[in-house]
Amino acid sequence: MRLFIILLLLSFLTACATGDNSIPSCCLIAQPSVTLTGEKTSIERHIVGEYSELEKDAWIISSVDTGMQRGERASVESGDEELLAAIKIREFHKEKIRNYKDEGVIGELNNGLVAYRQLFKYENNSNFKKILLTVIEEENKARRTIFIRSLMRNKKDSPSEEEMRAFGKIFAEEQQALAEKNDWIQDRSGQWIRKK
Repeated sequence: MRLFIILLLLSFLTACATGDNSIPSCCLIAQPSVTLTGEKTSIERHIVGEYSELEKDAWIISSVDTGMQRGERASVESGDEELLAAIKIREFHKEKIRNYKDEGVIGELNNGLVAYRQLFKYENNSNFKKILLTVIEEENKARRTIFIRSLMRNKKDSPSEEEMRAFGKIFAEEQQALAEKNDWIQDRSGQWIRKK
């Protein structure tokens, strides 16, 4: 028994110490160094839509579901920077547009674009309305670019107005099918209705 107590006391005295009179510990926990900078991290740049080229030789491959090719998925290959930029703009504005649609201030037109639907909150606050109209303008510009670049995949010429209208109608049908309950959509006759 005495030997056991002596061994316990020796192990207690020879164990790793914490540097104070507390119970010894062999665990060392080092506090990580933290450096605060004014620059964004790569994940922050990605989340807020600030993109940079990863490599000079990088290929850009993305997909755009247009329905134009009899239900097939059209893909963007070999670095179509205009199309990729338009897709990124739509991704960047996706949550904002969803919130505006939930408010009832943005609706899906029957030509594939979005439109402002007057709402008291925005009519009486020019700053809110300016931000909203900028988002709508950027979204519609991105959608038009997607229409043009998707149509140009099959030919070298710029698409005609008729081809753009036809593509826009198909795109509008897809967007209206994806719309949530109570979203404003414009039917074929141009009347605004709430999706049921």
